[in-house]
Amino acid sequence: MAIVFTGYGSCIPEKVVDESAFLTSRFFDDKGVPLSLPNEKIIEKFHSITGIRQRRYADDRQVSSDLGFIAAEKALKQSGIEPESLSGIICAHNYGDIPLGKIQSDTVPSLASRIKHKLKITKRENSWSFRPKPYPALPTRTIVIP
Repeated sequence: MAIVFTGYGSCIPEKVVDESAFLTSRFFDDKGVPLSLPNEKIIEKFHSITGIRQRRYADDRQVSSDLGFIAAEKALKQSGIEPESLSGIICAHNYGDIPLGKIQSDTVPSLASRIKHKLKITKRENSWSFRPKPYPALPTRTIVIP
């Protein structure tokens, strides 16, 4: 079966936080002991490992499924596909939804299922959570949200 991407969407949060914002942060080792290096050195080490100088943060009221929903809406608009005609939504993520101020991850239902709900899709069989195994054969109209 061939898979064709007919549209794509993304949601890049507008709030930009430069690495200098972490100059007054406290950094700890894996045992919870504060690191003795100056923050400038720690931040530079992070940059050398990740290549990241700026981070993007979602609006305080948004969670991962909100960002996925925005990206899905853009992909659907670009492709001209109606949400209800999708064969599937696949969403790869690490933590699920975590509202601001909470430390507990909320992974049930899956992000793909939450995005499907926000798209107002009523059919039952079209969303999958990321699995470490290879995906099953993908239906023809599928949105993949990394």
